[in-house]
Amino acid sequence: MALDVEGKFFKTLEPVSGEKNGKKWSKQFFVIELPGQYTSYGQFTIWNDRVNLSNFKEGDNVKVFFDINSREFNGRVYTDLVAYRVDKVDANGNTTTSNNTNTTQQQTNTTPPPPTNPHVEEPKAEGADDLPF
Repeated sequence: MALDVEGKFFKTLEPVSGEKNGKKWSKQFFVIELPGQYTSYGQFTIWNDRVNLSNFKEGDNVKVFFDINSREFNGRVYTDLVAYRVDKVDANGNTTTSNNTNTTQQQTNTTPPPPTNPHVEEPKAEGADDLPF
């Protein structure tokens, strides 16, 4: 289940790394301030440098795309919000995507024009047709 949320980038926490079964792993936590009547925060996890957080500073408007990951251990359930993409959002709603190659690319929230059908005649300018009404 893929989810997303918008908020303000709050801070990046210290990275954690280790090794298991001969494979190295790392995870980075970051926190965003969530919109609402009362101040609340969401902490997200990024695994193995999937997103470059160096492009974000406190107060940036961001959109976080994430999955919810829960697991049971010793009778307790632990839940992580695992981010796989973080976009900067400007005042116009345009986004800058951060991807796993540590580069950014521009994206906009504009809808593409509808496809044209070559068999349908385009409408004429007002008053240019021969209809009496």
